[in-house]
Amino acid sequence: MESVINPQILEVRTYRGIKYIPVIRIIYIKAEKKESVIHLDNNKLVNARYLLKWYSGVLSTPDFFRCHNSYIINCKYVDCFCSKEIILVNNIHIPLSRNKLKSLKENLVEIQLKTISDTRE
Repeated sequence: MESVINPQILEVRTYRGIKYIPVIRIIYIKAEKKESVIHLDNNKLVNARYLLKWYSGVLSTPDFFRCHNSYIINCKYVDCFCSKEIILVNNIHIPLSRNKLKSLKENLVEIQLKTISDTRE
C-alpha cells in the first residue's frame, strides 16, 4: 500500500487517482464506512480509500492523535477540549473517547514542549 513520500507529504489513493497532500494541511480525518474523508485547512475534503488504521501507521505522533474510533486529529489545530470532545480551529467539534483523555493531554503537552524547544534554537 502507499505510504508517506517524506514526513511532510502524504500519498493517498482516491477514487479519482493518487493525490499528494501536505501533512500540515490536514485538520482531521474521519472514517466513513470503509473509507475516510480528510478535512484540510482550506475547507477542502479528500475522499480516500483507506481505513483509519492505515493513517495511524504513517502519520507521526504526537502531531496526529486517534481521539475516537472514527477520528484522527492534527493536534496542532486543537483550540481546547473537555472530557467528551475536542474543539478544533473554526469551532469544529470532534468527539473524544473516555479512555483517550489522558493520552490527549500527554500529546498536547509534548507538542507544547517541542514548540518551546524549537523557538529556543
